[in-house]
Amino acid sequence: MALVNQAKREINAKIVFFGPGLSGKSTNLKHVHAKLKPEFRGAMKAMSVQDARMLFFDFTPPGDGNVHGYRVRFHVYTISGQVVEPAAWKMVLKGVDGVVFVADPQKERSSANQESLDSLAAYLKGYGQSLSSVPVVLQYNKSDLPDALGSDQLDRMLNPTRLPSFKASSQSGEGVLQTLLGLVKAVLNELRAKGLADVATTEGLQCIVEPGPLEDAPVQAAPAFQAPQPMKVLREVPAAEATSASRAAPEAAPAAAEEPLSLELSGAPHSAGPGLFRLPLTIRSGSRTKSVLLTVALSLEEG
Repeated sequence: MALVNQAKREINAKIVFFGPGLSGKSTNLKHVHAKLKPEFRGAMKAMSVQDARMLFFDFTPPGDGNVHGYRVRFHVYTISGQVVEPAAWKMVLKGVDGVVFVADPQKERSSANQESLDSLAAYLKGYGQSLSSVPVVLQYNKSDLPDALGSDQLDRMLNPTRLPSFKASSQSGEGVLQTLLGLVKAVLNELRAKGLADVATTEGLQCIVEPGPLEDAPVQAAPAFQAPQPMKVLREVPAAEATSASRAAPEAAPAAAEEPLSLELSGAPHSAGPGLFRLPLTIRSGSRTKSVLLTVALSLEEG
Protein backbone atom coordinates (compact mmCIF):
# COMPACT_ATOMS: atom_id res chain seq x y z
CA MET A 1 0.00 0.00 0.00
CA ALA A 2 1.15 3.53 -0.71
CA LEU A 3 2.89 5.19 2.23
CA VAL A 4 2.90 8.86 3.14
CA ASN A 5 6.20 10.27 4.42
CA GLN A 6 5.22 13.34 6.39
CA ALA A 7 8.83 14.44 6.95
CA LYS A 8 9.69 14.44 3.24
CA ARG A 9 6.12 15.27 2.12
CA GLU A 10 6.08 12.30 -0.25
CA ILE A 11 3.64 9.57 -1.20
CA ASN A 12 5.58 6.38 -1.96
CA ALA A 13 4.06 3.75 -4.27
CA LYS A 14 5.61 0.37 -5.04
CA ILE A 15 5.59 -1.28 -8.48
CA VAL A 16 6.87 -4.82 -9.15
CA PHE A 17 7.66 -6.43 -12.52
CA PHE A 18 6.73 -10.10 -12.07
CA GLY A 19 6.77 -13.07 -14.45
CA PRO A 20 8.40 -16.38 -15.33
CA GLY A 21 12.16 -16.70 -15.54
CA LEU A 22 13.82 -15.22 -18.63
CA SER A 23 10.65 -13.40 -19.71
CA GLY A 24 12.51 -10.07 -19.87
CA LYS A 25 11.71 -8.40 -16.53
CA SER A 26 15.23 -7.07 -15.93
CA THR A 27 15.54 -5.85 -19.52
CA ASN A 28 12.27 -4.00 -19.01
CA LEU A 29 13.63 -2.17 -15.97
CA LYS A 30 16.89 -1.28 -17.71
CA HIS A 31 15.06 0.20 -20.71
CA VAL A 32 12.65 2.15 -18.51
CA HIS A 33 15.51 3.52 -16.45
CA ALA A 34 17.47 4.52 -19.56
CA LYS A 35 14.41 6.21 -21.05
CA LEU A 36 13.67 8.42 -18.04
CA LYS A 37 15.51 11.71 -17.69
CA PRO A 38 18.19 11.57 -14.96
CA GLU A 39 16.66 14.47 -13.02
CA PHE A 40 13.48 12.46 -12.44
CA ARG A 41 14.87 9.06 -11.42
CA GLY A 42 17.35 7.57 -9.01
CA ALA A 43 20.21 5.21 -9.77
CA MET A 44 19.56 1.63 -10.80
CA LYS A 45 20.73 -0.61 -7.97
CA ALA A 46 21.21 -4.34 -7.51
CA MET A 47 21.04 -6.48 -4.39
CA SER A 48 21.31 -10.21 -3.67
CA VAL A 49 18.09 -11.62 -2.25
CA GLN A 50 17.78 -15.34 -1.47
CA ASP A 51 20.56 -16.13 -3.99
CA ALA A 52 18.73 -14.11 -6.65
CA ARG A 53 19.49 -10.65 -8.07
CA MET A 54 17.02 -7.87 -7.33
CA LEU A 55 17.06 -4.69 -9.43
CA PHE A 56 15.34 -1.50 -8.27
CA PHE A 57 15.18 2.24 -8.75
CA ASP A 58 12.74 5.08 -8.05
CA PHE A 59 11.36 7.97 -10.04
CA THR A 60 9.27 11.03 -9.27
CA PRO A 61 6.91 12.66 -11.79
CA PRO A 62 7.41 16.44 -11.94
CA GLY A 63 4.87 19.24 -11.70
CA ASP A 64 1.41 17.76 -11.54
CA GLY A 65 2.86 14.65 -9.89
CA ASN A 66 2.17 16.43 -6.59
CA VAL A 67 -0.80 15.57 -4.40
CA HIS A 68 -1.78 18.45 -2.10
CA GLY A 69 1.89 19.44 -1.88
CA TYR A 70 3.13 15.83 -1.55
CA ARG A 71 5.36 14.41 -4.25
CA VAL A 72 4.49 10.96 -5.63
CA ARG A 73 7.54 8.71 -5.78
CA PHE A 74 7.32 5.35 -7.54
CA HIS A 75 9.69 2.56 -6.45
CA VAL A 76 10.17 -0.08 -9.16
CA TYR A 77 11.46 -3.61 -8.45
CA THR A 78 12.09 -6.94 -10.12
CA ILE A 79 14.07 -10.12 -9.49
CA SER A 80 16.09 -11.66 -12.29
CA GLY A 81 17.00 -15.28 -12.83
CA GLN A 82 15.51 -18.43 -14.29
CA VAL A 83 14.59 -19.82 -10.85
CA VAL A 84 13.74 -17.51 -7.93
CA GLU A 85 12.99 -18.73 -4.41
CA PRO A 86 9.39 -18.01 -3.31
CA ALA A 87 10.71 -16.22 -0.20
CA ALA A 88 12.39 -13.61 -2.40
CA TRP A 89 9.20 -12.85 -4.33
CA LYS A 90 7.16 -12.76 -1.12
CA MET A 91 9.51 -10.17 0.33
CA VAL A 92 9.47 -7.97 -2.77
CA LEU A 93 5.68 -8.16 -3.19
CA LYS A 94 4.91 -7.10 0.38
CA GLY A 95 3.08 -3.77 0.30
CA VAL A 96 2.96 -3.68 -3.51
CA ASP A 97 0.72 -1.03 -5.12
CA GLY A 98 0.83 -2.33 -8.70
CA VAL A 99 2.21 -5.26 -10.73
CA VAL A 100 3.39 -5.61 -14.32
CA PHE A 101 3.09 -9.28 -15.24
CA VAL A 102 5.66 -9.95 -17.98
CA ALA A 103 4.61 -12.97 -20.05
CA ASP A 104 6.69 -14.83 -22.63
CA PRO A 105 4.45 -15.27 -25.72
CA GLN A 106 6.30 -18.28 -27.14
CA LYS A 107 4.02 -21.31 -27.27
CA GLU A 108 6.42 -23.56 -25.36
CA ARG A 109 6.34 -21.06 -22.47
CA SER A 110 2.59 -21.22 -21.99
CA SER A 111 2.79 -23.48 -18.94
CA ALA A 112 5.49 -21.31 -17.35
CA ASN A 113 3.33 -18.21 -17.84
CA GLN A 114 0.31 -19.84 -16.19
CA GLU A 115 2.34 -21.22 -13.29
CA SER A 116 3.90 -17.82 -12.69
CA LEU A 117 0.51 -16.08 -12.76
CA ASP A 118 -0.85 -18.63 -10.28
CA SER A 119 2.15 -18.01 -8.02
CA LEU A 120 1.54 -14.26 -8.16
CA ALA A 121 -2.09 -14.79 -7.11
CA ALA A 122 -0.94 -17.02 -4.22
CA TYR A 123 1.67 -14.51 -3.00
CA LEU A 124 -0.86 -11.68 -3.07
CA LYS A 125 -3.43 -13.82 -1.24
CA GLY A 126 -0.89 -14.27 1.55
CA TYR A 127 -1.07 -10.49 2.08
CA GLY A 128 -4.86 -10.33 1.88
CA GLN A 129 -4.78 -9.06 -1.72
CA SER A 130 -5.72 -10.42 -5.13
CA LEU A 131 -5.32 -9.78 -8.85
CA SER A 132 -8.55 -7.80 -8.70
CA SER A 133 -7.72 -5.70 -5.63
CA VAL A 134 -4.24 -4.64 -6.78
CA PRO A 135 -3.73 -2.78 -10.10
CA VAL A 136 -2.22 -5.29 -12.55
CA VAL A 137 -1.32 -4.95 -16.23
CA LEU A 138 -0.04 -7.69 -18.53
CA GLN A 139 2.86 -7.23 -20.88
CA TYR A 140 3.24 -9.69 -23.76
CA ASN A 141 6.97 -9.31 -24.15
CA LYS A 142 9.04 -10.63 -27.08
CA SER A 143 6.06 -10.02 -29.37
CA ASP A 144 8.50 -9.44 -32.23
CA LEU A 145 9.59 -13.10 -32.23
CA PRO A 146 8.34 -15.10 -35.23
CA ASP A 147 6.80 -17.84 -33.05
CA ALA A 148 5.06 -15.45 -30.62
CA LEU A 149 1.40 -16.09 -29.94
CA GLY A 150 -1.03 -13.29 -30.75
CA SER A 151 -2.54 -11.00 -28.13
CA ASP A 152 -5.99 -12.57 -28.55
CA GLN A 153 -4.61 -16.05 -27.83
CA LEU A 154 -2.65 -14.82 -24.83
CA ASP A 155 -5.69 -12.97 -23.47
CA ARG A 156 -7.75 -16.15 -23.67
CA MET A 157 -5.04 -18.07 -21.84
CA LEU A 158 -3.93 -15.55 -19.21
CA ASN A 159 -6.37 -12.67 -19.09
CA PRO A 160 -9.99 -13.83 -18.73
CA THR A 161 -10.92 -10.72 -16.71
CA ARG A 162 -9.57 -8.43 -19.45
CA LEU A 163 -6.93 -6.56 -17.49
CA PRO A 164 -5.02 -3.95 -19.51
CA SER A 165 -2.48 -5.70 -21.75
CA PHE A 166 0.38 -4.43 -23.91
CA LYS A 167 2.45 -5.93 -26.71
CA ALA A 168 6.12 -5.15 -26.19
CA SER A 169 9.71 -5.97 -26.97
CA SER A 170 12.06 -5.21 -24.11
CA GLN A 171 15.02 -5.67 -26.47
CA SER A 172 13.96 -2.84 -28.78
CA GLY A 173 12.00 -0.91 -26.14
CA GLU A 174 8.75 -1.01 -28.13
CA GLY A 175 5.77 -0.89 -25.76
CA VAL A 176 7.91 -0.95 -22.60
CA LEU A 177 7.30 2.61 -21.48
CA GLN A 178 3.64 2.36 -22.46
CA THR A 179 3.33 -0.66 -20.15
CA LEU A 180 4.74 1.25 -17.20
CA LEU A 181 2.59 4.32 -17.85
CA GLY A 182 -0.47 2.08 -18.12
CA LEU A 183 0.22 0.69 -14.65
CA VAL A 184 1.06 4.14 -13.25
CA LYS A 185 -2.33 5.35 -14.45
CA ALA A 186 -4.05 2.40 -12.74
CA VAL A 187 -2.15 2.99 -9.48
CA LEU A 188 -2.99 6.70 -9.51
CA ASN A 189 -6.66 5.89 -10.12
CA GLU A 190 -6.52 3.56 -7.11
CA LEU A 191 -5.04 6.35 -5.00
CA ARG A 192 -7.83 8.65 -6.11
CA ALA A 193 -10.41 6.06 -5.12
CA LYS A 194 -8.85 5.92 -1.67
CA GLY A 195 -9.34 9.65 -1.21
CA LEU A 196 -6.12 11.15 -2.58
CA ALA A 197 -7.49 13.75 -4.97
CA ASP A 198 -5.71 15.65 -7.74
CA VAL A 199 -3.17 12.91 -8.43
CA ALA A 200 -1.04 13.29 -11.57
CA THR A 201 -2.38 12.10 -14.90
CA THR A 202 -0.26 9.99 -17.25
CA GLU A 203 -0.12 12.93 -19.67
CA GLY A 204 1.88 14.79 -17.04
CA LEU A 205 4.40 11.94 -16.93
CA GLN A 206 5.37 12.26 -20.59
CA CYS A 207 7.78 15.13 -19.91
CA ILE A 208 10.08 12.94 -17.80
CA VAL A 209 11.03 10.79 -20.78
CA GLU A 210 14.50 11.18 -22.24
CA PRO A 211 14.33 11.40 -26.07
CA GLY A 212 16.69 9.47 -28.30
CA PRO A 213 17.71 5.81 -28.63
CA LEU A 214 17.43 3.48 -25.67
CA GLU A 215 20.61 2.45 -23.93
CA ASP A 216 21.21 -0.05 -21.18
CA ALA A 217 21.33 1.77 -17.86
CA PRO A 218 24.37 1.20 -15.62
CA VAL A 219 23.60 -0.88 -12.56
CA GLN A 220 25.13 -0.02 -9.20
CA ALA A 221 25.60 -2.51 -6.41
CA ALA A 222 23.46 -1.44 -3.48
CA PRO A 223 25.68 -0.59 -0.48
CA ALA A 224 25.21 -2.42 2.77
CA PHE A 225 22.94 -0.77 5.29
CA GLN A 226 24.81 1.54 7.67
CA ALA A 227 23.56 2.54 11.10
CA PRO A 228 23.20 6.31 11.59
CA GLN A 229 26.12 7.95 13.37
CA PRO A 230 25.55 10.03 16.52
CA MET A 231 25.28 13.76 15.87
CA LYS A 232 28.08 15.98 17.18
CA VAL A 233 28.03 19.75 17.57
CA LEU A 234 29.99 21.69 14.92
CA ARG A 235 30.83 18.55 12.91
CA GLU A 236 29.16 17.22 9.80
CA VAL A 237 27.71 13.76 10.06
CA PRO A 238 26.90 11.72 6.88
CA ALA A 239 23.31 10.52 6.78
CA ALA A 240 22.78 6.80 6.41
CA GLU A 241 21.64 5.54 3.03
CA ALA A 242 18.68 3.17 3.30
CA THR A 243 19.06 0.16 1.03
CA SER A 244 16.64 -2.43 2.42
CA ALA A 245 14.66 -4.51 -0.03
CA SER A 246 11.23 -2.91 0.50
CA ARG A 247 9.36 -0.41 2.63
CA ALA A 248 9.10 -2.19 6.02
CA ALA A 249 12.18 -3.86 7.46
CA PRO A 250 13.46 -5.93 5.90
CA GLU A 251 11.13 -4.81 3.14
CA ALA A 252 11.91 -1.09 3.27
CA ALA A 253 11.94 0.70 -0.07
CA PRO A 254 15.33 1.99 -1.16
CA ALA A 255 15.90 5.65 -0.49
CA ALA A 256 18.19 8.06 -2.27
CA ALA A 257 21.29 9.24 -0.36
CA GLU A 258 20.53 12.09 2.02
CA GLU A 259 22.37 15.42 2.16
CA PRO A 260 25.05 15.53 4.94
CA LEU A 261 23.74 16.94 8.23
CA SER A 262 25.49 19.50 10.43
CA LEU A 263 24.58 20.96 13.81
CA GLU A 264 26.01 24.32 14.87
CA LEU A 265 25.56 27.00 17.49
CA SER A 266 23.58 29.96 16.15
CA GLY A 267 23.97 32.25 19.17
CA ALA A 268 25.32 32.60 22.67
CA PRO A 269 24.03 30.26 25.39
CA HIS A 270 21.95 31.97 28.07
CA SER A 271 20.62 31.08 31.49
CA ALA A 272 17.06 29.83 31.81
CA GLY A 273 16.98 29.46 35.59
CA PRO A 274 18.95 27.67 38.31
CA GLY A 275 21.04 25.00 36.63
CA LEU A 276 19.36 25.51 33.23
CA PHE A 277 20.93 26.82 30.03
CA ARG A 278 19.47 27.27 26.57
CA LEU A 279 21.55 26.73 23.42
CA PRO A 280 20.28 28.14 20.11
CA LEU A 281 21.20 25.63 17.37
CA THR A 282 20.88 25.43 13.58
CA ILE A 283 20.51 22.10 11.76
CA ARG A 284 21.65 22.21 8.12
CA SER A 285 21.10 19.71 5.28
CA GLY A 286 22.20 21.10 1.94
CA SER A 287 20.19 24.27 1.33
CA ARG A 288 17.67 23.44 4.08
CA THR A 289 17.99 24.77 7.63
CA LYS A 290 16.01 24.41 10.84
CA SER A 291 16.49 26.39 14.05
CA VAL A 292 15.98 24.68 17.41
CA LEU A 293 16.46 25.67 21.05
CA LEU A 294 18.13 23.05 23.24
CA THR A 295 17.64 23.26 27.02
CA VAL A 296 20.44 21.72 29.11
CA ALA A 297 20.14 20.97 32.82
CA LEU A 298 23.39 20.95 34.84
CA SER A 299 23.88 19.75 38.39
CA LEU A 300 26.91 19.44 40.63
CA GLU A 301 27.28 16.36 42.79
CA GLU A 302 29.81 15.99 45.54
CA GLY A 303 31.99 12.96 45.04
